[in-house]
Amino acid sequence: MSSDPLIQVRNVSKCYPVFARPHDRLKQSIVPRLMRAMPFKRNKARKYYTEFRALSDASLEVHRGEMVGIIGRNGSGKSTLLQIVCGTLAPTCGEVRVKGRVAALLELGAGFNPEFTGRENVLMNAAILGLSDQEIAEKFDDIVAFSEIGDFIDRPVKTYSSGMFMRLAFSVAVSIEPDIVVVDEALSVGDIGFTMKCMQRIEEMLINGVTFLLVTHDLGLVRNLCSRALYLKDGKTVFDGDAETATELFLMDARGAQAAALNQRMSFQKPLREDGMAFGTGLGRLLGVQLYADEEQRTWFRHGERIRIEVEAWLSDELHSPALAFAIRDHKGIVVSGLDSRRAEGPLSMDEEGRVRCCFSFDARMLPGAYAIVLRILDFPFGAADVLIEKQLNAATLEIIDDASLPQGTYGLVELDGACEQLGEALNKP
Repeated sequence: MSSDPLIQVRNVSKCYPVFARPHDRLKQSIVPRLMRAMPFKRNKARKYYTEFRALSDASLEVHRGEMVGIIGRNGSGKSTLLQIVCGTLAPTCGEVRVKGRVAALLELGAGFNPEFTGRENVLMNAAILGLSDQEIAEKFDDIVAFSEIGDFIDRPVKTYSSGMFMRLAFSVAVSIEPDIVVVDEALSVGDIGFTMKCMQRIEEMLINGVTFLLVTHDLGLVRNLCSRALYLKDGKTVFDGDAETATELFLMDARGAQAAALNQRMSFQKPLREDGMAFGTGLGRLLGVQLYADEEQRTWFRHGERIRIEVEAWLSDELHSPALAFAIRDHKGIVVSGLDSRRAEGPLSMDEEGRVRCCFSFDARMLPGAYAIVLRILDFPFGAADVLIEKQLNAATLEIIDDASLPQGTYGLVELDGACEQLGEALNKP
């Protein structure tokens, strides 16, 4: 990774005038000019609009070979920031520096003329992005092949489905050898086969030092692909750092909105570990967790070994139908599996002080590696829909060690205790 950033955004803000009535826009265009023509009234000009800040003092640095996710609720300023980086929108104040060729997918079909054919749009779009006629001719067949458009390449783009639109736009963007690729939700459209091909191409480009800015609501994608994430809220930067923390802060705010609807308040709580993070409503507290195997407390386990997780919590009597839950996450924050106490016979029973202990057990079918335990207290006041009471990230860690018990030919995150049997003869003979 180069020490010299390709993208530098420093204290950037973007403001828009909001007019309550159409004729206020006319007044704003005329009255200030008249006032400037009258020196004795120069300081008395009024504004006929209110100011909306789509982005406020945002800063961001992205280096070569990084993939940075930008997350937040709708209207948080994500797309505004991308447009400013791409140069299609000028900031109200602040400084933006971008080095290298930028390929942007700001929205579905942006830069494409629906009346032109796919071929004409590819030629025009590639030329706009800075390719010479010779470069376009050399790359054209690869662009069409990657997009899987086929004969539709010579048909008007307005006849394309949304998936075909995205395929062609993405194919152009990744085929021009850009230094920076900016993607705004474009990967959310399309079938699973093409999405997998896009992911493979993105990983290849990252290895080759291409920088990505990705806006998406797919938090799993951010955790899996992004080295960093920027969380925006109401146009302001809440967090800029590791992807897991950024996504959890976003989820905390989302759960906070749910809690507010129930007259509760989500806030940070004391984590069980120094390197953990916790948040909740205060109507329940996770007090401790211990891991066992063969009556021995430890954090390492052999593949297939029976693991017991003992959890202790305090629950408020205001809760309707509480449950304790745990989840196992890999090093990228992807959930491998989990259970909650509804597996037990009957509801949780607390002592006089409101404390409850719960023991989960399972066979360690995960593949060798390090994993984190996430604990939650849930309430189910409406039936199937859960309400988060407390969440403890990185409440405990465990390691599955590699030994002779793991069968050969196993892939993924878990071992399914599967089998393979060779049949006597082929089903389809030549």
